[in-house]
Amino acid sequence: MVAARLAVWAVAAASIISGVVATPIRLDVEPRAVVTVVKAHKQTVKAFVVLDQNGNTVTQGFSTLDPGATPVPSPSRAGKKNLVTKTLEDAAESAAPSSKSGSGRVGKHSKPSVKATKDGKLGKGIVYSVYHDSGKCKDKETTRSEIKKVLASGNGYNWIRIYGTDCDQVPNVLGAAYDGGVKLMLGIYNLDDDAGFQKELDNLIAGVKAANKEYSKDENDWSGVAFISVGNEVVNNHAGEADAWVSKSLKYAGLTRTAVKAAGYTGDVGNTDVWFWYKKFPQLCGEDKLVMLNLHPFFDENCDVAASGTFMKDKLAEIQEACGSDHKVIIAETGWPNSGNKLNKAVPGKAEQAQFLKLASENLDDYILLSAYDEGWKTENSSAEVEKHWGILGTSPSN
Repeated sequence: MVAARLAVWAVAAASIISGVVATPIRLDVEPRAVVTVVKAHKQTVKAFVVLDQNGNTVTQGFSTLDPGATPVPSPSRAGKKNLVTKTLEDAAESAAPSSKSGSGRVGKHSKPSVKATKDGKLGKGIVYSVYHDSGKCKDKETTRSEIKKVLASGNGYNWIRIYGTDCDQVPNVLGAAYDGGVKLMLGIYNLDDDAGFQKELDNLIAGVKAANKEYSKDENDWSGVAFISVGNEVVNNHAGEADAWVSKSLKYAGLTRTAVKAAGYTGDVGNTDVWFWYKKFPQLCGEDKLVMLNLHPFFDENCDVAASGTFMKDKLAEIQEACGSDHKVIIAETGWPNSGNKLNKAVPGKAEQAQFLKLASENLDDYILLSAYDEGWKTENSSAEVEKHWGILGTSPSN
């Protein structure tokens, strides 16, 4: 790496077959800057570290927050006169289409396909991880036993989110959803190439059919599926090529929509990314009526837990305006870590997590919490050390 270059190392969110696999990709943000993304094929909380040409840490930040709130390195630091200060926000701004580009939303349905609860709200959901702390897959019995405990916790979850199709998680978790009378948010993670995407799409459809066969349902019964997300934060994880990854995300969402509808699904299909990208790329709001976004107040280090409820409510309003009143906007991932190190005003802890949960319930109608249990398989990659500590119910009983 030549002098005056920065390396930005980001850990991406995902869940794919074989644990965490790091694959550096160089994305030139500007002539003298390189953004190096390390993709981890399981869902994690993102962070990045900015290094100088000698490998010394200049600053740290977090890729799930609004990059405008992230401190940037000073170009006047002694001995490091040529540091590039381009942020993810700068990359997003430069990659975003003009309001005159005509790249808006198209082909929306006449009415939402989401089934609301009796009070008109979808309510609260929970992320469930199918990995032991060792990184190995949880089997069907463990998965269903743990989800049964989650649903019996008294927290009132109406739906469950998973991110991929490895570990037989589609039939295993869908069966648990059938048992518990809740809905499942399915996901396809791998958007890297056509072959990887197609394999996950095939696994998703086959997994639904397998669960239906086990429960003596019609193989094309999708009544247990709330929505389908294609990709998770892929635009955010490729900020230097945001425009290309928006196009790629929309392409794969369209292919998924066609395939699952041919298999009998009539619900919503869309992409899930960090909230601010929907303002920069309104086409991410999607062809269907549902907008799914990830929004973590903790990673805006100027937001303390007391302000987290209004923070989320305000950001939702911003995205609702960007996407239009004909769309329904939900938070597909949010939460507050129960342990770790503080980020300025954002302080992790069990008491803070409990306060966040209360404020979320008071300010939100439709949202999914990260996560059911702590996830020890994740890699701690920043000074915050919060990646493993989002569990609402503490440590998984199977670990």
